[in-house]
Amino acid sequence: MRTPRIFQNQPLLEGNTIQLDENGSRHLSKVLRLGEGDPVILFNGTGGEYHGQISAVDKKAVSVSLDFFNEVDRTSPVRIHLGQVLGKGDHMDYALQKAVELGVSEITPLLSQRCEVKLSSQRMHKKLEQWRNLLISACEQCGMNIVPTIHPPMTLLRWAESAEAERKWILHTEDLPSNPFSADAPESLCFAVGPEGGFSEEEVEQAKDYGFDCITLGPRVWRTETAPIVLLSLVQLSWGDFLL
Repeated sequence: MRTPRIFQNQPLLEGNTIQLDENGSRHLSKVLRLGEGDPVILFNGTGGEYHGQISAVDKKAVSVSLDFFNEVDRTSPVRIHLGQVLGKGDHMDYALQKAVELGVSEITPLLSQRCEVKLSSQRMHKKLEQWRNLLISACEQCGMNIVPTIHPPMTLLRWAESAEAERKWILHTEDLPSNPFSADAPESLCFAVGPEGGFSEEEVEQAKDYGFDCITLGPRVWRTETAPIVLLSLVQLSWGDFLL
């Protein structure tokens, strides 16, 4: 069995024995049914990971002895910031999970003119916490040791105004197909993915005013949760992971 990876929001130090939080303890003891001596990998989001073994299991908590630190870095060579307009149902969760697996560094949920999702401030706060937990779970699964930052939701215009990246894109299906990957690899990239109805012409023009280039992913229209997966895969193929 693959060695389980568990995120812990606490200091980790080689040679120490730590008690896992409730979620980590329950997952190892109740879900995976691991016991003393079984190997575990822990990370706290600051970089690298700690290899250890379970030293004790009781009804309330699991303790892990940290044997050694591995400074492995699995972050993308290109720092990527995804602006994703809120999608209905579990579409947003799916897009964010896959974005983490494909090496995104930052995520901002976006509100746009054609966005059909309306959330109160209370529900938005709960959603943000849910998304943070989803990103952590995705990191545990894919091997990322630095958890991507997820920002509070904001409008496309506000995001475009504040976004900082060497290259900035907005996906727009009405533009002619182009190959944005013919240029040299940037150190950083941000791109915006719209709702089911796409961005309005007004929004596209506003993004252009802030230095965004329009790109399209070919003649077919992608679902809002599919588009970031396709684009991130192309980024990694052209400039990132698959070049190493």
